[in-house]
Amino acid sequence: MTGAGTRASAELPAVGCDPIGWAVDGRGMREGERNLGEGEWLVIDTLSDTPTVIAAGSRARKWRPLANVYRGSSLAMVQKLVGVVVDNLKDSQTLVDLTPGTRLAYARPILGPQRHVHAVMVWLGAKETNPPPPPRAIGWTWELRDGFPEPVTSAGVASFYGLAEDRDPTLTELLSTATGVSELVDLLAAVEGIEEGQVGTGELPIIRPDGRITRVRYAFRCVRGTDGLAIQGISHELADHVESRGESLPARILSAVGSAGELYPALVHRVSGRVLAWLAKPPVHLPPAVIRGVAAAPVPQYSAVLPGLPESVALSIF
Repeated sequence: MTGAGTRASAELPAVGCDPIGWAVDGRGMREGERNLGEGEWLVIDTLSDTPTVIAAGSRARKWRPLANVYRGSSLAMVQKLVGVVVDNLKDSQTLVDLTPGTRLAYARPILGPQRHVHAVMVWLGAKETNPPPPPRAIGWTWELRDGFPEPVTSAGVASFYGLAEDRDPTLTELLSTATGVSELVDLLAAVEGIEEGQVGTGELPIIRPDGRITRVRYAFRCVRGTDGLAIQGISHELADHVESRGESLPARILSAVGSAGELYPALVHRVSGRVLAWLAKPPVHLPPAVIRGVAAAPVPQYSAVLPGLPESVALSIF
């Protein structure tokens, strides 16, 4: 969609929705004000009554109030912009320049299921400066059923994780893209026994279909819906992440050992018997429903509850 106003939306590659823009008058600002939260994309969580910053560029900002990042006219402008996005922008939007000014603010919604706004990405900077492309981002919801998270259908999730888009990915398929075992365990531990109002953040390295390793930062909060507890979250890719030499080594070792011995390690939900994540390529001899984590797995060759694993999770080898 082509934006109206002084700039065209083509300046920002589309990532889910076109942005909207607002010119901001920078006169009358206090010294140093301009450097707070400027020149980089901020991710602002809007799932609670108080919007909070959870990321600034590639840096994590754990639930910082807007007033701790912006000041003066910048704060007022960003608050207004976020409010407009949350209240009105549930679909692809038009880029608009509303008022004359010295700086420009861009905003882009991060949408979850039913195009609900989970967060807003905001960029504030000099009007003559084009912002960098915003990070790839997606909103998501997991419903908690008997302690096993079930992803709610949401457009764009499969594409974000590099999975086939002909059907909705299961939790097992999403988590099996992870290459960091310790980071994966941290996520499972944060979700286990989560209660209404609790929040969490973290990072998860994942592998793309082309073998490229990227790092995804996530943030979530637990809410109570009509069908019980659910986890609503946001994930965005760290575009400037450079894979370290040993970052994916544990996952590659597991895969190599598994292939050589025809052993298939997985993290399994102890109550349901369903696979949470495959730590190597899954076996072709198991039914698709087992591989996808929809049905309980057969009795494994080996199973153990290892120190460091959440209580509800076991390491199993098939």
